[in-house]
Amino acid sequence: MLRALAILYSIACYAIGVAALVYLILFVAGLFVPVTVDVASPFAPDISGLSAALWDATLVAIWGAQHTFMASAGFKKWWTRYCPATIERSTYLIFVTLFTAGLVLFWAPLPATIWDVSGSPLGYALLASYFCGWTITLIATFLINHFHLFGLQQAWTFLRRTQSKTETFRTPFFYRIVRHPMMTGILISLWSVPTLTTGRLVFNVAMSLYIFIGIYFEEKTLVADLGEEYEAYRRRVPSVIPGLPAAAPTATPR
Repeated sequence: MLRALAILYSIACYAIGVAALVYLILFVAGLFVPVTVDVASPFAPDISGLSAALWDATLVAIWGAQHTFMASAGFKKWWTRYCPATIERSTYLIFVTLFTAGLVLFWAPLPATIWDVSGSPLGYALLASYFCGWTITLIATFLINHFHLFGLQQAWTFLRRTQSKTETFRTPFFYRIVRHPMMTGILISLWSVPTLTTGRLVFNVAMSLYIFIGIYFEEKTLVADLGEEYEAYRRRVPSVIPGLPAAAPTATPR
């Protein structure tokens, strides 16, 4: 019974997490949803100008801190003393959803337009690029085991009373071009904007900064876990932008 509940819980968390991600994608694009980066929710503070920009940047910082902190090895070691490892990743998705909801509901729009090419050929090309970026990110998750990343595999192996296969370091497809193709896809989406408002500029800048900060901490963990194998990968493959020089070697943390 416990095993069945674990898989049902993981499926529910997966569905909720995917729904939150889809809403965030549409929130940023300003498509099909009532609350967007330029349309406030009833819970948004009544502020504007610099106050709104600082408020919104803080929301993104809190959102990013939750992602990075709860994904850290130290937190996981502590957290799995109370939350079974079988559902740890699924529970992480619930927290991601809650923080995403907070970001959306409390976002203070800054609607002043910087540029607007919507409805033009360039606008349609940028919109296509926006969804192309998210498609790259989605494909990249499947290249490295989508179902483990989102917690389903852990619950499935628990249900079947089997052990998950030990993940080996692989660099399939996009991972031969850049080390973090999921982040590459997100950056493409962030800056493929038919209509750029001040609020969306704040969102894009804050989220881009978070991406590079998150990569910094993730790579420290990867170097610690994989050692020279990952260092060699860093020396030959750029981080997120194809064609740029790869990283200089980093000393393995002691």
